[in-house]
Amino acid sequence: MLAFGIDPGCLRPGLPDIPFAHAFEEATEATIIRFVTPTAIWKALRFADLSNERRLRRSLRQVDEFAYNVIDTRKKELQLEEASGTNTRSDLLTVFMRLRDENDQPYSDKFLRDICVNFILAGRDTSSVALAWFFWLLNKNPEVEAKIVDEIRRIVKERGESEKEGEELIFRPEEVKKMEYLQAALSEALRLYPSVPVDHKEVVEDEVFPDGTVLKKGTKVIYAMYSMGRMESIWGKDCREYKPERWLRDGRFMSESAYKFTAFNGGPRLCLGKDFAYYQMKFAASSILYRYHVKVVDKHPIAPKLALTMYMKYGLKVTLTKRG
Repeated sequence: MLAFGIDPGCLRPGLPDIPFAHAFEEATEATIIRFVTPTAIWKALRFADLSNERRLRRSLRQVDEFAYNVIDTRKKELQLEEASGTNTRSDLLTVFMRLRDENDQPYSDKFLRDICVNFILAGRDTSSVALAWFFWLLNKNPEVEAKIVDEIRRIVKERGESEKEGEELIFRPEEVKKMEYLQAALSEALRLYPSVPVDHKEVVEDEVFPDGTVLKKGTKVIYAMYSMGRMESIWGKDCREYKPERWLRDGRFMSESAYKFTAFNGGPRLCLGKDFAYYQMKFAASSILYRYHVKVVDKHPIAPKLALTMYMKYGLKVTLTKRG
């Protein structure tokens, strides 16, 4: 919705198979396989159109078809809007269609596609994956859930008696901001189960690490956020425990250095959507937990899946019990 301004229908009743969503997932899975395959091998497979490279090519073609169809349709819609003097759209695609490049020319369809697909890649799965692991961790740590619910109820109570109850309660931005313990619990979930478990950088100039390791220009440095979040040397002897309190100072949320907590990257590559992601996750989690107790189905298998983002291989099956 934010990128293309359309609803792909992934959450329709019955959860139908959406070709675009399926192709997007196929492409991300194929990309991670390329990432761990020696360059000479994946390039040979791409040239021969075999194995994973064939799968990647086909899925990318489907993603492109969807993106270009939306772009063509949006151009026609904007022409009609301009003719009628209306201006109702604010999605990313429409915003960039109305902008001009440094030569005062409209951006190409390829540029528009790249912008929107990149936005989806960055935000489509990361928040939902983080929430899945978060709810699973709450199921294993009921005392944390109780503290979150207490915090939410305290914030709702501040509204006054007339607005305490009701299914239609919608949390306001200033209320979401007050949910400090919830933010700590989400950050702790991201420490243990980062949405992007592995990343890499390329050295742009010769460099030497503090420990004396020599890095030549062009070297690829791979680091695993999943492992970093479980290292005693970084997080202490209780690094494998789920403890939201490690993020609190006098009851207030205190973020760690982006070079210690790398779930959102760091430096000039810090995730542009970090604050928005926290807001989305806090809003969704608080809206659910205020109304329901979430219980993972007994004996439901939990395991990570090989992909750019750390999906749950079998999803997360839960039952919802309405709170009294």
